Amino acid sequence: MKYIDKLFKVEDALNHTKQSNQLFFEAMREAYLYHYKNNKVYKNICDNENFDIKSVKSYDDLYKIPHIIVDAFKWHDLLSIDKSKIVATFSSSGTSGQKSHISWDEASKQRQNQMRANIIKSYGLLSKNAVNYLIFAYSPRVSEGKGAAHAHQMYSTFAPANKKFFAIDADENGKAFFSEKSSVKHFEEFAKDDVALRIIGFPAFIYDTLLHMKKENIKFNFAKQSLIIIAGGWKSAQNRAISFDEFCSLTEEFLGINSTQIRDVYGFVEHGVPYITCKYNHFHVPIYSKAYTRKPGTLEVLPNGEKGLLHVLSPYNYAQPSLSILATDYAIIHSNCPCGIEGDYIELRGRAGLKKHEGCAISATELLKETKRKDEGQ
Repeated sequence: MKYIDKLFKVEDALNHTKQSNQLFFEAMREAYLYHYKNNKVYKNICDNENFDIKSVKSYDDLYKIPHIIVDAFKWHDLLSIDKSKIVATFSSSGTSGQKSHISWDEASKQRQNQMRANIIKSYGLLSKNAVNYLIFAYSPRVSEGKGAAHAHQMYSTFAPANKKFFAIDADENGKAFFSEKSSVKHFEEFAKDDVALRIIGFPAFIYDTLLHMKKENIKFNFAKQSLIIIAGGWKSAQNRAISFDEFCSLTEEFLGINSTQIRDVYGFVEHGVPYITCKYNHFHVPIYSKAYTRKPGTLEVLPNGEKGLLHVLSPYNYAQPSLSILATDYAIIHSNCPCGIEGDYIELRGRAGLKKHEGCAISATELLKETKRKDEGQ
């Protein structure tokens, strides 16, 4: 895969140029031809649409590549490789319903890891200095193949670890359990060390811990190099939306970490590309993907600035035809971010439909509810 491998070796993940756009275009054509040849289901989808890859003549034509709706991965494996070549399979399982399964071969796994590392480096978040990690996410003992757990653990590799604590770990029965009191104890321990702190994980758990600290008037002042990387749904255990401004206010007051040191990550396991915010809290599209919005019903491609269903493309995965995915999120695509990063960024505008797409964040929030019930003796 000449162009695909070349694309993911480009380290400057946020530098959109004519050359990077052309390389992405060639990589997407290459990925399409691979999956069309090796996946009968995807071939039938394309043939039923009378699609011809020759109609995609430039970077601006990539929206024409037939998409698969994200929920299809709940019901079908859609493998483009032999099962013997699969090295990892991740799920986006919620508390109920069918699970999505996304598989990687070794090359796809390496590309995904390299993509994330390049994006982190491009934001200047890579560090050679040791830090303490407090990870508000599933430990390896209870991760059960969740895609979010893999991502959260990967974000704890971009600075050497002095100490590391997973806030969601196994209880005495081996089941996932969370305690804000235990998290605060580790904040206290880490505050004694002369190193920066990195907090990673679901915002609901961080938020719950901050509320506990507010109630008990427990405050810390971690080093200014400290960083928070959050990924997951912005819902509390009471199933109400958490205000990002309120979250930032709490982190600054009770942890001493400024809002400029908070990075939010949007993504879903079926697509595999992490979209990370800049200092203006905008999810920038890296050179390894392309994002559109489509009008519900007609699915026509909408211009930047108009709300529609999010349609995302990336050629990194050989194992399954996830090169063109129609998500269940509403979004608006913008450009010209004041932070100076070229290219588009995504403004999320909520979920489509009456029922939220099940995922790891929902499962985690349900765990937070269960934990509170246990603590309250219910």
